[in-house]
Amino acid sequence: MRRVVTTMTKLAVAFCSLTRLPLLARSLSTNKPFIGPRQIQIESRLKTAFDPVTFLSVENTSHGRKEDESHFKVVVVSEAFEGQRLVNRHRLVNAAVAAADEDDGNSSCSLGFHSLEIGAVKTPQEWEENSSVPASPKCKGGDGRGMLL
Repeated sequence: MRRVVTTMTKLAVAFCSLTRLPLLARSLSTNKPFIGPRQIQIESRLKTAFDPVTFLSVENTSHGRKEDESHFKVVVVSEAFEGQRLVNRHRLVNAAVAAADEDDGNSSCSLGFHSLEIGAVKTPQEWEENSSVPASPKCKGGDGRGMLL
């Protein structure tokens, strides 16, 4: 069985290389977790919006294929949250992630994916006192438009 899986992985990597799918080929050819363009963009936007960031975690929690990049969980620790209520902190994170893509000429602000879970938004002092992040609930499905699959 292991030999079959290894052979299938090698074939998938070869296919992806031939069809110019380098991100997928890289994720299949190594044991490293998949980090796609959407995750990189989220990390970049959060770092920019909440500079200086004491701690940042952007986790791809997509069920099924990680390459779909449909679900993310973020934890942001920054001095920017000082004096802010929890609901406002969440609004700030949503606004940072959903920022319009000026390079694409897109003036609308949407997430562009199904689910953003804000695991924690804390100040450095709050994080030092309690760095726990609650476990994620299971997604009940859907395609991001309110329709069950």
